[in-house]
Amino acid sequence: MARKTLHRNCGMMLIALVLVAGIRSGMFFDGDIYGVGASFGVLLLLMMGTKRHGEIQGQEIRGIGMMPGLVNLDKGLRVVLGCICGMILMYVLHAIGRPLSLEGTMKEIILWGSYGSFAAVAWRICREGDGLRMMQAGWHLMGAVLCGSALLAVYGLLELPYGIYHTADADISATGARLGGLLQYPNTFGAVMAAFLLERLFALPSVLRTRTGTLRAAAALLPLLPYTAALLLTESRGAWLAAALACAAGFAQERRAFAPLLVAAAAPLASAALLYRQLAEAKLAPAVLPGLLWLAGLWAGGVLAGLLLCRWRHSGGPWRRYAAPGALGAAALLAATAGAVILHQVQDRTLGGAATLSARRLMYSDAWQLARSSLWLGRGGETWRQSYLAIQSQPYVGAEVHSGYMDILLNAGLIGLLLVLVLVSFIVAGLIAVNSRLMPAAFVLIGHAAVDFDWSFGLVWLLLLWLTVMCFAAASSGREVQNGPIAAQRRKPFKIGKKLLAVYGGNRGYRPLLSLPLLRVTAIVLLGGWFLLAAALGISEVKERWAASEPSGPQIALLQSSLKWNPANTEAALNLADWLPPSQRIPLLKRSLVYAPNHPGLSWKLAEAYSLRGESEEAAAWYIAAIDRDRFNDVKQTRAVLKLAALADWHRTGGDPARSVEVARAGMDILMRYRALAVDFREMDDHRNDREFDLSMLAARQANRLGKMLNGEHEKHAARQPMKAEISARR
Repeated sequence: MARKTLHRNCGMMLIALVLVAGIRSGMFFDGDIYGVGASFGVLLLLMMGTKRHGEIQGQEIRGIGMMPGLVNLDKGLRVVLGCICGMILMYVLHAIGRPLSLEGTMKEIILWGSYGSFAAVAWRICREGDGLRMMQAGWHLMGAVLCGSALLAVYGLLELPYGIYHTADADISATGARLGGLLQYPNTFGAVMAAFLLERLFALPSVLRTRTGTLRAAAALLPLLPYTAALLLTESRGAWLAAALACAAGFAQERRAFAPLLVAAAAPLASAALLYRQLAEAKLAPAVLPGLLWLAGLWAGGVLAGLLLCRWRHSGGPWRRYAAPGALGAAALLAATAGAVILHQVQDRTLGGAATLSARRLMYSDAWQLARSSLWLGRGGETWRQSYLAIQSQPYVGAEVHSGYMDILLNAGLIGLLLVLVLVSFIVAGLIAVNSRLMPAAFVLIGHAAVDFDWSFGLVWLLLLWLTVMCFAAASSGREVQNGPIAAQRRKPFKIGKKLLAVYGGNRGYRPLLSLPLLRVTAIVLLGGWFLLAAALGISEVKERWAASEPSGPQIALLQSSLKWNPANTEAALNLADWLPPSQRIPLLKRSLVYAPNHPGLSWKLAEAYSLRGESEEAAAWYIAAIDRDRFNDVKQTRAVLKLAALADWHRTGGDPARSVEVARAGMDILMRYRALAVDFREMDDHRNDREFDLSMLAARQANRLGKMLNGEHEKHAARQPMKAEISARR
C-alpha cells in the first residue's frame, strides 16, 4: 500500500511539473527552467531519501533505493542517463574553464539535470502497472491542455497574449496569422501537435477492431480533429514535412495498419481540413458562436463519418466482398480532398518561401564557421546567442540558431553532438525494436529539431523522454501490442550490469556496489549541489523580474541581491548599471564581462560609462570592441561616432588638442569602417537586410566635423566629399 501511495503521489507531482513546464512557455525562459528544474530535483531527492526504499525497490537487492530505477535496470535507462550525465559533465568542464557565457552554461547544466531527473523518476513510476497507466493518462492530459488552450484562444475564450502570431509577410504566413499556443512559437508548437496527433493515430489499430464498442471507437477518433487543426493552423512547413515523414515511417513499420488507419482517420482529418480553411480565412479570429457551432458540427460529423466507414469496411451481407475496397476508396477520396483543401489554402507559402530558406542557409553557414573555432568541445551554453551578432555575414535576425543539432555542436562540440546522436539513435532504435506505436511521435520531435530550435524548449525533451519511458515500460510489462516473434523481445539486464550491481552476491559479507555509503553520499551530494545551483539561479531570476516593477530605490536593492545570488546574471548587471553613476558602473560591468567576455551589451554599456567620465581613450577602445561584437547595428555605429566627435570637441575646448586629435582619429576610423561595411554590403548580389542596416545620414555628417579636428579649418569639406562619391547615406 505504501509503495502504491508513493508511486501515485510521485506520478501526480511529476505530471503536474510537466504541465507547469508546458503552461510556462514550454520551459523556454530562464526563470521557468530554474523553477521547474529545481522542482524535478526535489522530487528525485524525495524518492532517493524515502525511508521505505526497501519496499519500493523490492527485496532482491537491498540498499539501491537511494537511486530510483537502478533495480533491474536495463540497457534503456543506462544509455539514456549515461548520455545525459555525459552532457552535464561537458558543461561542467566548460563552467570550470572560461565559456562564452557562464550563465548560459549553468542553464544547460540545470536543463540536462532536469531531463535526467525526469527520466529517472518517470522510469521508476512506469515500472508499476498503475504508474504506467498514470503516465499514459498524463500524456493525454498534456496534449489536451496544449491543444485545447490554443483552440480556445482562437475562439477568444482564453486570453493568450502571444498565442497567435500575426504578420503581413506572405513568406511567413499565407493567411496572416499562425497559431503558437502556449509555446508562443508556431513551428515548435506544430511539431508538438504532430507528435500528439501521430501518437493517437497509430493507437487506432489496437482500438478499432470489429468488436470494439461504439463509444470506445468514438473516443479513439475524438482527438484527431483538434490535433490536426492545431497542426495545420501553425502553418509550419517543417512540422508538416516531419509529420509526413514520421507517418510514412510508421506505416513502413506496420504495413498492415495502413488500410484500417486510412478508413478510420480520413473523415476526421477531412473535417480538420475544412475547419482549418474556415479559421484561416477568418485570420484566426472567427465569430465566437457561429465558429463554435461550426467546430462542433465538423467535429461530430468527422467522428460519425469515421465510425460509419469502419462499420462499412467490416459489414457483412451479399456485398461483403466489396465492403472493404469500397470503404477504402471512400476514405482515400476524403483524404485526397482534405489534401487539396489544405494545399489550395497555402499554395503560395508552400511553393514559395525562398527568403526564409535563404536565411536558414546563411545562419547555418555562419554557425558552421563559428563551430570550427572550437570543433571538439564547443564554447559552452548560449554560444550562438553570445556570438552571432559578431560573426553574421549579413544582418539577419536570429538569436536562436534554427537547428537543435547545430546548437549542440556550438555549445558542446562534436563530443556533445555525438552524445546527443547516441541518445536519439538509441531512442529510435529501441522504439523500432519493440515495434512501438510511439515511434512516429518520437520521430517527429527528433526530426523537426534538425531544422528549428525545438530543443531550446525544455518541454520538447521532456515529451521525447516521456514517450521513451512509456514505450520501454509497456514493452517490459507486455502491454505493447506486437506482431509475431517480436513480442518475445523483452528487455533483459546485462550480465555485466548484474556483476556491477552485486559483487559476490552470494556472500553475505559483501554488499551491492551501489549501496556503498561513499557512492550513496556522492549521489546525494551531487544531486543536492545541482538543486542548490538551480535554486540560486532561480532566486536571482525572480529578483530581477521583481525589480522591473519597482521604483528606483527598491529596484537597485533587488538587482544587487539578484547579482549576489548569481553574479553571472548579465541582464541584472545591465539593468543595475543604468541606475549607478559611472564610477560604480564601470567596476560592475567589468566584473560581469568576466562571466560573459563576448557580450555585446556589456561592452557597449562600458563604452558609454567611460564616455560619461570623459575617459576618451578607454571609451574609444570599448566602442570599437562593442561594434566588433555587433557589426550590423547602425544605431551603435552612429552613436559611437557622435560620442567620440563630442569628446574630441570637449578636449579641444578644454585646451588639450593632442587628445582631441587622437579621439577624432578613433572616431574617423570607426566611421570609415562603418562606411566600408555599408559599401561591401550594398555590393552583395543577393543579400537580406532584416535589421535595415545602412550608413546613416547623421553618421555621414560627422566626417566634416572630425575632419576639422584632424586637418584644420581650411579642409573642412575634404573628409566629407569622398564619402559622398562612394556611397550615399540612407538617413
